[in-house]
Amino acid sequence: MEIENLKEQFLTACKIIVKSGLDSGPFGNISIRIPGRDAYLQNPSGITFDRLKLEDILVMNNDGVVLDGRHVAHPGECIHREIYRLRPDVNAIVHTHSKRTVAMSLLKTKIEPFTQVGAAFYQDQGLYLGFTGPVRDSSEGRGIAEALGKNSMVIAKNHGIFTVGDSIQSALWNFIVADLASEVHLDARAAGIHAAESLDDNVYKKSRVEVRDRQYQAMWDNYAQIFNTEPEAVF
Repeated sequence: MEIENLKEQFLTACKIIVKSGLDSGPFGNISIRIPGRDAYLQNPSGITFDRLKLEDILVMNNDGVVLDGRHVAHPGECIHREIYRLRPDVNAIVHTHSKRTVAMSLLKTKIEPFTQVGAAFYQDQGLYLGFTGPVRDSSEGRGIAEALGKNSMVIAKNHGIFTVGDSIQSALWNFIVADLASEVHLDARAAGIHAAESLDDNVYKKSRVEVRDRQYQAMWDNYAQIFNTEPEAVF
């Protein structure tokens, strides 16, 4: 796939994040692996998702060196490169400091399967408890990557949630679902409900297929179309 096409997808993902109310100013980073190369696209430091342009998107190598671009990389790239090193199956990563995912990370626990959105991530989430403030080196990036393991999501204590996928479409939809599931979890905790009832494994599998696997491309197409025709739409 040509880099320019990937950059267009990158920019679309940023628009969806902003219009969905999931951005958090300078705090957040996404990336897309470039097929056939030890390189990936990364957002730069100091440019918010709503101001990002195609020419601002950086091409990075797996050592964190900017191969193409005029800006400094977002500091979060040290997490992305470590995930790509450990997970050759991952082609995109999404992380924003959305209010609900950050609040979820304060609980130092995984998302409970209270509803179908939480059940869609059952046994598919890691937990990283090594918070030391902003991540600025590859050793802590590696710790988050190792906590992610083979899962689609990792909750980093006092930091937020990282989601991955085999495409930017699936990684972004995973984040949107994780944000929704975080809201349900937080509301349940506020109501005094701390654990979900145990469900049959088939229920979890069905939830993952129906909520995540069968939805991400359609939702990407819907969001992209709406934002192209109704720029001020908010989800």
